[in-house]
Amino acid sequence: MSNHDLPPLVPPGGPATTPPQQHETRSPHVPDPYAPLPLRTGNRVPGPATPLPALRHVAEPSTGAGWTVVALLSWWPFGIAAYPHTQRATAALAAGDRGQATTEGAKARRVGIAALVFAIVLACATLVATMVGLFALAFWAESQPDKTESGTSYAADDGAGSGPADGTSVWELREGDCYLTDDLTDVVRTVAVVPCDEPHGGEVYDITYVADKALTKNEDGSYPDYPGDAWMADYADEVCRAELEDQTAAPVERSGLHHWHMAPDAWDWRGMDRRIACLVESDTALTGRLGSR
Repeated sequence: MSNHDLPPLVPPGGPATTPPQQHETRSPHVPDPYAPLPLRTGNRVPGPATPLPALRHVAEPSTGAGWTVVALLSWWPFGIAAYPHTQRATAALAAGDRGQATTEGAKARRVGIAALVFAIVLACATLVATMVGLFALAFWAESQPDKTESGTSYAADDGAGSGPADGTSVWELREGDCYLTDDLTDVVRTVAVVPCDEPHGGEVYDITYVADKALTKNEDGSYPDYPGDAWMADYADEVCRAELEDQTAAPVERSGLHHWHMAPDAWDWRGMDRRIACLVESDTALTGRLGSR
């Protein structure tokens, strides 16, 4: 009989049963004392580590070199004063002394600011002075007499007058010149000069100058400005009348001659021209010089 033909073995008392499985009793967890502790931030649950913020770059203190340049351009003495501070700040910065570098750079900056303020104030003062000077010059020019204003009531220099086109200007006549009076009007610009031994109608019998003694000096000893039209007309008439009476040995009213004069006006006076020309004319032809007749 083979083993396959044998009945199964049954223990006495019935088939064997599988004993119930018992649950495995685990021992409490004991942490590893050598395990790394998790990072904690306050009451936050431990998580991934937060990276630290990057360190900020601290700027180097200024040496004030820029303000030194400003001081040089504004007013050079300030630039000279600021330059040593810039040099000391640069040397301190190279040696690692940031405090000394900051102090010296601040001094250079203060000098540069002072130079800039000084330049602005100087520019404003110059502008104001220039404007005042221009206004004063304009006022002075407005108060000055015009070039054509005459001290002896002559016609304006640019007005019409009589005389030959190729004649001699009355302002170029010299003492002793004799001239023709034909076709001359009250305003004479030029005359035809002829020898005095030929018949003529007029003569320049004297040329003189305004005497210093006739003027009242200023307190500082200088001579005054143009004394005025009326004064000049009276003075020139008095001088020419006295010379005519001296040459004719007779009062002007009895000489039968007409005298007139050319005297400096305000424009001539500013040009240091003090010349007075005395002229005489006759209704009849004259021959020879006045003093020789």
